[in-house]
Amino acid sequence: MTIALINYPIVFYKAKETVITVFTAIIIYVLLWTFIKPDAFSRNGGLLIGFLFIANISIEEFIDWQTKTGTLVSTLSMMFLIFISFSIISGIRTFKTQNILQGIKSSFFSSLLGTLIALCFGFLIDFVFSNRMVHALTNYPGFKNYNDPKAFTFYNSFDNASNHVIIAPIVSIIMGTLGGAIALIVLRLRNRK
Repeated sequence: MTIALINYPIVFYKAKETVITVFTAIIIYVLLWTFIKPDAFSRNGGLLIGFLFIANISIEEFIDWQTKTGTLVSTLSMMFLIFISFSIISGIRTFKTQNILQGIKSSFFSSLLGTLIALCFGFLIDFVFSNRMVHALTNYPGFKNYNDPKAFTFYNSFDNASNHVIIAPIVSIIMGTLGGAIALIVLRLRNRK
């Protein structure tokens, strides 16, 4: 991300708030991860979420869907799978510990690691497959505002990243609460028998 800003400073000038949001979120993620030190289960959950994000990004960028509906269905399906994964991670952790807060914590920390993996992968494909990314984004709003089309690919990545760094942790808490609550219900039903 830093290299992108060095190579294309126009991205920072045109999207200061977005860039600052992404870097601030990354710093907060790293500080939380460092000081709270998530357990192995949360780290493995983060790797799973990261893999799902990579699959989602790859499907969006490397499969040429014939219709916009195909693209939308694919994206929504992958996002649903990621959301359900937050619930499953929380549910399993809650079931093992019998503590919903532990489940929500695992879901939350898995979202932090998964989102960082997604950011790294997203910016990596901008560098490695820059011509493909330029071609894929040609019809996006704002594309013509950039003299260098490659700069727009990084602008687009920062724009997407700024949404994900805020939304993913929130969704992980909501879905983690749901998954943890279901696990507690199952535990109570099992204990009654």
